[in-house]
Amino acid sequence: MIFKNYKNISISRLGMGNMRLPTINNEPRGQVDYEKAEVMIDYAMKSGINYYDTAYVYHGGESEKFLGKTITKYPRESYNLATKFFIMATEDYKGVFEEQLKRLKTDYIDFYLIHGIFDNTWQRYIDSGCIPYLLEQKEKGRIKNLGFSSHAAFDNFSTFANYNPWDFAMIQLNCFDWIYGSAKKEYELLAEKQIPIIAMEPVRGGRLNFSPRAEAMLREAHKDWSNAAWALRWVKKLPGVNVVLSGMSTLEQVQENVSIFEHEESLTGE
Repeated sequence: MIFKNYKNISISRLGMGNMRLPTINNEPRGQVDYEKAEVMIDYAMKSGINYYDTAYVYHGGESEKFLGKTITKYPRESYNLATKFFIMATEDYKGVFEEQLKRLKTDYIDFYLIHGIFDNTWQRYIDSGCIPYLLEQKEKGRIKNLGFSSHAAFDNFSTFANYNPWDFAMIQLNCFDWIYGSAKKEYELLAEKQIPIIAMEPVRGGRLNFSPRAEAMLREAHKDWSNAAWALRWVKKLPGVNVVLSGMSTLEQVQENVSIFEHEESLTGE
């Protein structure tokens, strides 16, 4: 596993998202299959992944509970927890934060995020009072780093990015959104402000595909690389990205992704 320095810690370039964990009977919104998911966590930890992302609403709240049950068998300093407050679920940010600490069985969160600012939520977050409260928790050491994730239009993203001296930000970053969306502008703004980036949706939730002609060219270059492998390597090459987050659902996906992040090799211009 390759790592990148962030402040005084070393973070794995590959992060494990816990939004698409395996479920009982493979039902999309079903109960988390703890046995299969724990095997994935064990492999990830053994392989050097030390960044684990979850949220209050993932798997109906089961994602945080699952991590609290499984990852806590490892020393606390061996992994970083990232979770989020989502105002569309509830405005009780104080209650949510206290519940998250209990779910995750920890007394601090390494990376805490304002969850998914949208065009209709970014101002609500500012007006709610949650940001001063979370900054207070940071002063108390209960939050180590405070940031936000975004799905907002660029103007609203820019306003929110400038609202507070954030420790990090998470943006949807992949080759499609770089060309056709606002990902490139977001990346450049964060780089200018020296805000470290966590990249989410590098494969656009598994929906990122290539045209037959493009796929044929890629297969000729590396016949064994999947579309996901190309997409992850593309994000990996961006110097402003600290962690590439992948929401993995099977052990095989964890194994493939780990192999991509075993070395620093990057894509050529060609």
